[in-house]
Amino acid sequence: MPLPTSAPTLTDGVVTLRAHAPADADSVLAMARDPETRRWTSIPDPYRPDDARRWIEEKAPQDWRSGVAFRWAVEADGRFAGNLDVSPGPPPSVGFGLAPAARGRGVMSAALRLAARWAFHEARLPVLHWWAQAGNLASWRVAHACGFRHEGTRRLAVARRGELRDGWFASLAAGDALSPRTTWWPTPVLTGERVRLRPHTAADLPRIVQACSDPRTRRWLPGLPHPYTEQEAQEFVLAARLGESLGRSVTWAVAHPDDDRLLANVSVFALDDTINPTSGEVGYWAHPDARGRGVVGEALDLVVAHAFTPVTAGGLGRHRLQIGAAWSNTASRHVAERAGFRLAGRFTRDGVVGVGADRAIEDGAWYELLV
Repeated sequence: MPLPTSAPTLTDGVVTLRAHAPADADSVLAMARDPETRRWTSIPDPYRPDDARRWIEEKAPQDWRSGVAFRWAVEADGRFAGNLDVSPGPPPSVGFGLAPAARGRGVMSAALRLAARWAFHEARLPVLHWWAQAGNLASWRVAHACGFRHEGTRRLAVARRGELRDGWFASLAAGDALSPRTTWWPTPVLTGERVRLRPHTAADLPRIVQACSDPRTRRWLPGLPHPYTEQEAQEFVLAARLGESLGRSVTWAVAHPDDDRLLANVSVFALDDTINPTSGEVGYWAHPDARGRGVVGEALDLVVAHAFTPVTAGGLGRHRLQIGAAWSNTASRHVAERAGFRLAGRFTRDGVVGVGADRAIEDGAWYELLV
């Protein structure tokens, strides 16, 4: 069956894909000028009214006629909500942009499911590829919700305004379920008397650099890059957010409740263990000026309580947690013991500590806590 030469209307009763109309011009213009759209795309900047008109009246219909790309307007609540494009490739790919007022409501996920079904059943495409600049969590959230499988980060693989940026890549094959493959763990704010646990912010980066450049931190975490720059800190934060989306971990900045400065970091990882799906491992480090004040201990108490809370009540639904530390890392071991973790054993020559001439293989102390 030949493909249509203009956009067919697709709807799930709430969200509709349709051909662009002249009345969409002002909305297309406003979306193109939105700071988030400009940040994550290579759309012309400045974007002018004539650009919107040409897109609607020339580019989108011409691409349908030629089969170069299948471009729809997304409509929700009877109003223009964004654009969605399917390119037959090779390789077949999908791209989308959402108007600010429509964000955070599942509109684009619904639109992408409509387009994917059409692409697989009508256009007979075997796969759809998605990519975005690394860090574009909003775009990845849409692809993740529709069952795309994350295939990794490629360095300097996405062109943005004359520069190459790292990219995230994922794919959805015909026959794949249009639902998430992994649990996207949220990072809730957890509040104690002396600490407040929250997701990282850009303001944390200098203190992450300070903590991860500290000789004591580097002794116990010898795999840290050196020198540790703000770029490494950004990549650390980005990896934390990506790990949450892939069901692997949850990571918190431990902040001062009054001035919000970063004091420490704590994470629960190995959440995707298929052999024991209710276990997890806890790791932590402290900024040098926060050590010896009970900061990490209180943060660990909050995290343990959250980890042992059932998923239905907003927690991680864990039944067992473990902590590993070098045998001579008495500070880290004290934190674990204070939190009620039981020493499970001493593992001979378990890991590396120190850097340079101080590098050595040392026994490990492993602790466990059961719900």
